[in-house]
Amino acid sequence: MGTFYLVTLYMQHILGYSPMRTGLAWLPFAVGIALSSGVVTKLVTRIPPRVLAPVGMLIASAAVFWLSTMDRDASYALHLLPGIFFTAFGFGMGFVPLTLTGVHGVASQDSGIASALLNAAQQIGVALGLALLATVAVTTTAHQLPDALAALYQGRTSGNEELVTRASDALVQGYSSGLAVGALILVVAAVITALVINARPQPSAEEPTQTPTH
Repeated sequence: MGTFYLVTLYMQHILGYSPMRTGLAWLPFAVGIALSSGVVTKLVTRIPPRVLAPVGMLIASAAVFWLSTMDRDASYALHLLPGIFFTAFGFGMGFVPLTLTGVHGVASQDSGIASALLNAAQQIGVALGLALLATVAVTTTAHQLPDALAALYQGRTSGNEELVTRASDALVQGYSSGLAVGALILVVAAVITALVINARPQPSAEEPTQTPTH
């Protein structure tokens, strides 16, 4: 979610995208989620979550780090689109196994509580992650140029290209720093998942459950 926020700000403030164009620019995210979910749904029956989820997180981390290398004139097709797609692909690859693990093996009477705890944890993570990445971005930008956003639009209004350049560079530096922190967090999450999660591959609904023999 922090990536959504920072890249959206970059598109609108730096590249000058309209809200409609910004929304359309995020469509590859949906494609990445759909593709990875379909792939992982088949793999999760043979590969344990402690392998699938970290791989997905590392893919997403690499994509977010790629986005963090953007500059004032980043190409959508060559820079933003691949980053958005692979962030989504990695997200889906990590999200599906962890969701299945969170509710796997829970008694039927406790399934509602397990789902509620899982959703609550996700929402807390979204809030904390967004707050952290936004704070990093704002702090970095303010260190480069206080009130950079106001300076950007002031420079554009007055035709002061030097001010526009300075403000744009300060804002991009902030966005890049926030995204880099997000990429690092995903690496840490991948390591924790690989060490902590110990669930086995989960059989599909079509596969009969084997009964132990004596």
